[in-house]
Amino acid sequence: MSAWDWDYYYYVRRYRHGEWLHVLVGALLVLAAGLSWLYSAQLSALGLALDGSLFVLAFLVHEMAHKFSAIHYGYHAEFRLQTWGAVLTAISVVIPFFKIIAPGATVIYGPDDRYLMGRTAAWGPATNIAMGAVEMALSYAIPSLQYYLSVAAYVNAFIAFFNLIPLGILDGLKVLRWRKSVWGLMFLVSIIMLAASLMAVP
Repeated sequence: MSAWDWDYYYYVRRYRHGEWLHVLVGALLVLAAGLSWLYSAQLSALGLALDGSLFVLAFLVHEMAHKFSAIHYGYHAEFRLQTWGAVLTAISVVIPFFKIIAPGATVIYGPDDRYLMGRTAAWGPATNIAMGAVEMALSYAIPSLQYYLSVAAYVNAFIAFFNLIPLGILDGLKVLRWRKSVWGLMFLVSIIMLAASLMAVP
């Protein structure tokens, strides 16, 4: 394969439908599943609107962090819906005790460089940790919104924690392969944030 063929394979769009459509459908599925979970917690209309928006933002920021970090490192990256993930997320909307919210993933094309793949993988949960920390701080600064912001912080902490589990296609395995110390620190922080956000809920 020539250098031109390599670039063509990795950088030219390889899907029929535009990425924006996959992102839109994914965001709507996440919103629906998130609202069904938040509604079961008997949140007010304000709480549903605020936490529903922050729920979708946590999903979008996570995936776009993967996408733009991959582009920065010279890869081609697109968010794509994945059939089983979308189906399970849709089922999660209607079944109160079953919540798997993972409609798709950012697909990255390029050489399997352990260093670059690890750094790209780390950016997703890192953004959720940062968002959760900000929401935790705001929950104490704005007492009237403490409950809602604590719930939003919990969602971000859980997304970070779950994705850092070093199994299968999750981010954690790529980060662990790249640098164990970075994975260990991020995983520990996500656990601490998970516990802190739960304790912060009034």
